[in-house]
Amino acid sequence: MSLDSISETIAHFIGTFELTTEQARLREQYEEFTALRRKIELEDLAEATAINVRADLKLDPGKYGPLPYKFMAPDNDGPFPPASGGPIPEPALFLDPVSGPDEIIPEGQLFTAEFQQTIVVPELVPELIGSAVTYTFQTLNLSDNDTIGQGDFRDAEVLMQEGYEALDVALSLHVISSPSFDIADYQSVEKLEQLAEQMKATVTVQVDGATVHQFHGEEAVGIIVNGERVEELPDWMELLPQHHQSEDDEESGQPDPYPKEWDQSEDDVFGEGHTVIAGGNLAINEVSITVGWVDAPIIAVGGASYDLTVVSQVAIVSDIDEGEPGAQSETKVIQSSQIAVEASEASWIEDNVAPPGQDPLVVISWISGDLYVTNFVKQVIDATDIDHIQTEVSASNSMYVLGDNDMFNVNNVVQLGSFYDVVMVGGNMVSVDIVQQTIVLIDDDVVTGPVQDEVEENLVMNQVSLTSTGEDTHEDITPNLASVLPIEEVNTDALEDALLNDPAFAGMEQLRVLKIEGDLIQANVIEQITLLQDQDDVHLNGGNGAAASVLGAGNALLNAASVSKIGVDSVVMAAEGEYSDVLLHQASLIDSPDEELGEEIANEAIAFLMEETNGPGESDLAPGHNKLTPSEAASLDDGMQSMLA
Repeated sequence: MSLDSISETIAHFIGTFELTTEQARLREQYEEFTALRRKIELEDLAEATAINVRADLKLDPGKYGPLPYKFMAPDNDGPFPPASGGPIPEPALFLDPVSGPDEIIPEGQLFTAEFQQTIVVPELVPELIGSAVTYTFQTLNLSDNDTIGQGDFRDAEVLMQEGYEALDVALSLHVISSPSFDIADYQSVEKLEQLAEQMKATVTVQVDGATVHQFHGEEAVGIIVNGERVEELPDWMELLPQHHQSEDDEESGQPDPYPKEWDQSEDDVFGEGHTVIAGGNLAINEVSITVGWVDAPIIAVGGASYDLTVVSQVAIVSDIDEGEPGAQSETKVIQSSQIAVEASEASWIEDNVAPPGQDPLVVISWISGDLYVTNFVKQVIDATDIDHIQTEVSASNSMYVLGDNDMFNVNNVVQLGSFYDVVMVGGNMVSVDIVQQTIVLIDDDVVTGPVQDEVEENLVMNQVSLTSTGEDTHEDITPNLASVLPIEEVNTDALEDALLNDPAFAGMEQLRVLKIEGDLIQANVIEQITLLQDQDDVHLNGGNGAAASVLGAGNALLNAASVSKIGVDSVVMAAEGEYSDVLLHQASLIDSPDEELGEEIANEAIAFLMEETNGPGESDLAPGHNKLTPSEAASLDDGMQSMLA
């Protein structure tokens, strides 16, 4: 009798169920049987069993037996002899032959001993110091102009041209023209006098929104931030926008001690939601120079002594956004300068004392020409991040990363030489430190749709630190030092005699002298330029477009320069006098939203200002770069003021 398909399926299921049940029952019986068998096998081992292991550990000593481990008892010596009651005769030393009969010691066996003592005076050979010259040019060009979709976007080429025009305006706001990278310019007295005249000139820029602060001489020493004297320098890491700060740093200042593989938290970058990152760029120009090449407590100069320090900082920011309420971002502009001089006496002077009546040991190092200790650094970042996006957001999760670029130019120079007791310069002694920093940020965004809940911020910072260890005081040159400066290397003995007869060096054990027949040129010249254009057009449509988050700002720009000069307190005596000056110049121009001033008017004002600032020179980044002298810049028509009046 055949079954239908349904009955056959039910019968097959019942049979399979019975077989499975029987297998489980048999397995349970088998496991019980196996356990009972193992119990019978292990009944003899129910109690602890003692296992005796026999090992013969006595080794064969071989031919020689081992030494006993017990110490031998000392021998019992007899008593000491009694002390003598009389005087103890001293031994006599005879250098001549012993007198006596000839038959005792034959004449042929007599000998004489001669002793000769030689005193070796070590000759000190100093390590000859030479010039130290470095040139560093770092240029970073970035073009990250992205376009997604089609729409009514602004022309990227026109925006880039406006950025270069803004850079020309920024370069014209400096107190001096572009610094020279030619060593000969810092050896020329005429060029040094021109630099000193530019430092004295006062630049007055009457442009709406522009701020200029200048400090001369002792007023420039200390910590100055945006024209105000403060106690501490601002911290770059603490001021970074939220986009560049990690959550770990915010929660705790200590790093995570566990491996990254253990972190099972949700990825913030590719989490839920919709995000468009059109900004979030990081651009850093950083240079650190440490110089301790040559210095001495006494410096005699046959010519003149020049000491010039210039710090010029300029920042231009255009941050005018269009969109829904809350689309406008904020920009922090910080320009800080630290100029400090710390006293440091020569540590070896106290120990460099000779016994009474002993002349000092004179060691002279000769340099027949000029001695150069110079560092020239130029860092340029030219970046454009002009993004255009018009799309419909319909996915469950999405992310568009159009910016978020990291750019770095970093340079570190360390020059360590020797210290002397006296440095003698036949020509001029020149010390020039110039730091010129320029930052231009254009972050004019057009956003259609939602924006981030948090406040978007940009950070622009120019930071300079010039520190010197060792103070210089100036005195009239003594007649003795003035008379020995013309001595050349062929008359080394005459120079040594003159120094030995100088009362200023009496009582010294050793006199280390560096004799430079030419000029001593010390220069640190740094130029930093950062240009970032982050002009984005963001248009989001679709059902999920209203829930998207757009980051158009979050940019951080830094120009940081640090120069540390290591030396000792010195007395500088220049035959032709000395000249020193310090100048700090801080200028900023910020275009921010205004109820009566729209974006078109602001752009026209910048264009009109550029027409008025046509001057000589060309830019390294774009045609028409104007290198204006302070007098030319001061005589310019106030184009921006006329447009805003």
